[in-house]
Amino acid sequence: MPDLDDGSTECDPFPETALSTDALAAALADRLAEVPDWHSATDPVRLGFAMSEPHPLALHAAGMFAARNPNNVGVHTRFGDGVRGTRRLEREAVLALGGLMRADSADGYLTSGANEGTLAGLRVGRNALRAAGCRRVIVIASALTHHSVAKAAEILDVDFKALPAGPSWVLEPAALEEAFDALEAEGDDADVTGVIVVSTAGYYNTGLADPIDRIGSLLGRRIDGASRLRFFHHVDAAHGGMILPFTEPDIPFDFRNRFVHSMVLDPHKSGLMPYSCGVFLCRKGLLGHGAVPAPMSGFVDETVTGSRSGATAAALWSLVFGLAAEGYRETFRGCLDLRGHLADVIRAADPDAVLMPSPGNTVLVVGFSTEGGALPGKLKEHYRLVGNTLPWTDDQGRTTDRLFHHFYVMPHMTRTHIDTFAVDLAAALAEPAAEAGRNAAAPPVPAELKHLRGSSACLRHLVVHPPQRRNPDDYPHAYSFHTFRNRAELGEQLRVESWEPSADAGADGGDHDELLVYAPDFDAPFANELFGVLSPQKFSLEVLDRNQQKLSLVGAAHLSVFEDADRRPHTPVLLANFHADGRFRSAEYKYGDRWHGDELQVFEDSLLVKVGKDARSIRRTGDDYSFSIDTSLELRVTLVDGDVPPRLDRVARHADSALPRRRHLLRGQYRRFPNRFFDVIVSLTVGRGFTGTVGTDDLLGESLQGSALLARSAELGLARVLPRFADGQLLTGLEEVGGEGRYELSVGLDLGARLRQELPGIDVGEPEGLDPRDVVAWAKRLYPVARRLQLAGADRDGARHPHWPTGAKGGTA
Repeated sequence: MPDLDDGSTECDPFPETALSTDALAAALADRLAEVPDWHSATDPVRLGFAMSEPHPLALHAAGMFAARNPNNVGVHTRFGDGVRGTRRLEREAVLALGGLMRADSADGYLTSGANEGTLAGLRVGRNALRAAGCRRVIVIASALTHHSVAKAAEILDVDFKALPAGPSWVLEPAALEEAFDALEAEGDDADVTGVIVVSTAGYYNTGLADPIDRIGSLLGRRIDGASRLRFFHHVDAAHGGMILPFTEPDIPFDFRNRFVHSMVLDPHKSGLMPYSCGVFLCRKGLLGHGAVPAPMSGFVDETVTGSRSGATAAALWSLVFGLAAEGYRETFRGCLDLRGHLADVIRAADPDAVLMPSPGNTVLVVGFSTEGGALPGKLKEHYRLVGNTLPWTDDQGRTTDRLFHHFYVMPHMTRTHIDTFAVDLAAALAEPAAEAGRNAAAPPVPAELKHLRGSSACLRHLVVHPPQRRNPDDYPHAYSFHTFRNRAELGEQLRVESWEPSADAGADGGDHDELLVYAPDFDAPFANELFGVLSPQKFSLEVLDRNQQKLSLVGAAHLSVFEDADRRPHTPVLLANFHADGRFRSAEYKYGDRWHGDELQVFEDSLLVKVGKDARSIRRTGDDYSFSIDTSLELRVTLVDGDVPPRLDRVARHADSALPRRRHLLRGQYRRFPNRFFDVIVSLTVGRGFTGTVGTDDLLGESLQGSALLARSAELGLARVLPRFADGQLLTGLEEVGGEGRYELSVGLDLGARLRQELPGIDVGEPEGLDPRDVVAWAKRLYPVARRLQLAGADRDGARHPHWPTGAKGGTA
C-alpha cells in the first residue's frame, strides 16, 4: 500500500518471492482497468489536456525494436554519424523534422519531451552566451510561458524574468524592447549581459503563437547596433510545432527566422507518438556548447539524459515517413473541423460565452458567462478542464482579468465525444442557478463562533461535503477525500443557539458564564458533520456524525480546552478525545499556536511526542480543500504490561532534519485528504511498570551513527532531542543547536491508564439517537477536570510535566 491509513507514505519492503503468473497478470489487469481507454463509453475524453491516442504505426515500430533494447546515446545528425540501425532512423527523422521547421541545416536529438528539450536549449544558450563574454545570463519570457522554462532557468542557475501577459496573450516585441532597455541601463558599460529570449509557438493555455518573426527582427536590430546585450532565441513549439506547418504554414515561428537558434517539439502531444518523445533542434555549431567528454564510454555526450531509447526513434521514424505531410495534414484539418463543432455546442449551451479559437491550432479558449467564469468541479474533474485567469479586453475597450478554460481537440476525438460533452455541459451550467438561491440565503458566520474557528485548525468548521457525497463507504464513486464545499455556499453554515440553564437543571458541572450549542441544522443536530457545545473562551465539546466518525483521526468526540496565550503563554491547549462507545481515547497537550507547536499525545497504550508539528488547511482551487500535517520528529512509545525495559524498535529517517525543506506541499499538489509528513520517526516499546533508568545513548545506541537525534522544534528551531526513561516516566529533553534554549517534557507511563479511568464518556456510536441535553451535561462534567489537567501541564521554567493533578476527580457517565 503506497498510502497509509493516516495519510503518510512510506517505502515498501522489496519482495522476497515472485508473484505467481496468475497473480501478476491479475494485478496488471486491475491497474490497466483504472487507465481510461481511448474509446470507452464510460471514461471521458481529456478535453483540457494535450494528449492523443498513439498511432498504430508507432506502436508497432516501438514493439519491433524494444526487445533488442537499442541505446541511441549521443547525437547522430552530423556527417558520418547515424549510419546504422535505430541511430540511422533517429538521424533521418530528426533531419526531416528540421526540414519541416524550415532549417537549412540543423543538429538535434530525441528527448523525453519538451521539458528536457527546453532545458537543453537554455543550457546551450547559457554556455554560448558565456563563451561570448557575458558575465550574467537572464531568461526572458511571457508570464504565460510553460513552467518548464522557469524550471530550466532554476536548474541552470540563471535569472528568470516573466513579462506580464497583456490582452493579446502573446509576447509583444514592445514589452521585450522595454525589458532590453532596462537591462542596458543596469551595470557598467563594460559588462555584457546575455539574454535568452523564449518564444512560444502554441501556448498551452491559449494555443496562440508569439510573433516570432517580429521578435527575431527586434533581436537583429539590437545585435546590429551598439548594444551590450547578447542574445539567444529559443522557441518552445511543443504544442504547435507538429500542427501549424500542416494547418497554417505561413505562421513564421520556425528557423526561417535568422534569429531563432533552437527549438523543441513534442511528438507525443500532437505527433501521435506514445510517451515519451520530444525533439530538440538547434542550428549547426551550437550543440557543442553542451558537450561533455565521456572517456569511460569513448564518446562525447551533447545530450541532457545520456542513454536514450532506440525503439522510440524507430516509432517516430515510422510516423514521419509512414504518415508524412499528407497524413498529418488530413489529421489536423479533421481536428479543426471538430473544434468548430465543439464551439457550436458550447455556444448552444452558453450563448453569452466568449470563444477564442487559436489560428491554426486545435485549441479553443472559452470564457463562460457563469459567475466568475467558473465551471462546476465535477465537470472539470470529469473532462480534465483547467481554468486560467487572463487579461481580456471587452467590447467597450475595458481590460480586466477573466477566467478562461482551454479545450484541446485531439486526433482520437469524435463527434460522439463532443456531443456527450454537450449534454454534460448543459446539465452542469444549469446547476449554479439552483445553488444561487441557496447561497443568497446563507447566513454569515455567527459572531459567537468566530473565536472557535479562530482557535481551531478543524476543517469541519469551514467546509462540508456536497449532499449525496458524504458517506466514505461509497469512496471513490460518490465520496471524495478532497471535494469540499464552503458551508455558506451550501447554506449549511453552523448555526448557534444559547443553551438555557433550565434545559439541564440539576446537572453537576460548575459555573458557566454562557453556554452555547451549535450545529448546521438543529432539526437534525447530529446528522450533519458535528454538534457542538461551547463556552466561549473556555471549551468546546464536539460530537461527530456517523460519516465523520468513520473518517476522524481523533475519535468520535473531542473536548477542546482553550487558553488565552496573552494571559498564560506557557499553558498548553488541551484536547480530550473519545471513542464512539464513550471510552477515553487520548489527551493532546499542544504547546505553541493552533497551527505550529510541540505536542504530547497520551493514550492508554502509547505515548507520542511530536516535535515541530505544523498543521495547515489548504484551499487548492474552487471547491477543493485539503489538510496537511507536517511533523519534524515523532517519538512513538508503545506501552505493554509488566516492567519490560525500553527497547528501540525502529528509527525511520524520512528526511534530514538539519537540512531545511519545504514544509507541506504546494497548493496544486494536494490530491487526497489528509497528507502527513515526517522527518524522523522513532518507535520504542516499554512496560508500564518500568521504573528503572535508561539514558539516551543506551536507548538509541548505534542507530544514530554517532550523531545526535535532531528535529526542528516549533519553539527552539533546530534542536537535539534527548529521550530517556527514569522513575516510571518518559522524559524528552530538547536543546537548541547553536543556542541556549532548552526544555524538558516528562510524562508518567501510567497517565493514559489513569485518564481512561477518570474521564469516562457517553456512547455516541449512534449519534442520531442522542439527546443534546446529555451531550451538554457531559461537557459540563468534563470541563473542570480537563481544565485542571491543562493547568497541570503548564510550562514552568522549561519543565513540562503533564500529570494527573492532586485532588482532581473524574466524572461519571
